[in-house]
This record gives sequence, C-alpha cells and structure tokens, in this order.
Amino acid sequence: MGLYDDAIEELETGIDLIAIGRYRQAIFHFCLSVEQFLKSKLLLIAPLSDLEFSHDVINIYNELRYTYKSTKNMASQIKLCRKYFNESRYSNSNRDIYTKEFAEQFLQYANDVKSYIDNECAATLDDLVDKFNKH
Repeated sequence: MGLYDDAIEELETGIDLIAIGRYRQAIFHFCLSVEQFLKSKLLLIAPLSDLEFSHDVINIYNELRYTYKSTKNMASQIKLCRKYFNESRYSNSNRDIYTKEFAEQFLQYANDVKSYIDNECAATLDDLVDKFNKH
C-alpha cells in the first residue's frame, strides 16, 4: 500500500466514524487523509523533499500548486486541516464544535483534495524521469 491507498483508508474511516457519531475523531482522520493525498503526489515531483516527514500540509500543498496548477484554491481548507489535525486529536478545547456538520465540512475538504490529486496532478513523463533518476 502506498500513501494514496492509506489516504483512501483514512477517508473511509472518517466516514465510518461520522456514522457512529464520533465527529472529533472523524475530523482527525479526514485531516490525515488530506496530508496523505498531498504527499502521494509530492513524492513524485520531489522524492527527496524534507516535507515527506512533516505534517506541514500548507507547504506541501504550496509545493504541489507550483507544479500542478489548481482550478480551485484550497489554501484556507488546507490551513483548517492543519489546525484541526492536532486539535481534534488532542482535544482540550471546546468539544461542542465537533458536530456532524463540522465533520462533514472536513469530509468535503478531503474529497476536494482527492479530486485535485486525481484530476489536476497528472504526472508527466518528465516527472517520472526525474523521480527515477533521483533514486
């Protein structure tokens, strides 16, 4: 399994958690899926990037946008995913914000990132040559 498959698994886990009312945990899994979707393409264009070992989804997304232009700017959603990646995991804050509607927002963010990866981050022959020449 690779990062893309891991991202799908996290996305599906988040959906399952919404179904049983575990909204805070669902948000964490959606945020993790966003990170994994982004990293799945980052490693294609920058296989030796230090970002591979970070949770810095903001810069990972910016790096991808440099190579793969996006029809939709998701920077604000990516920032929320970075914020709630930790806050939903270590919730010492107001738990009342973790509603079904709030969790469904993050599901949409994850689906938007998946769509970007699937439809707008098409690897070119040059990307593949670069990747395999660097290994």
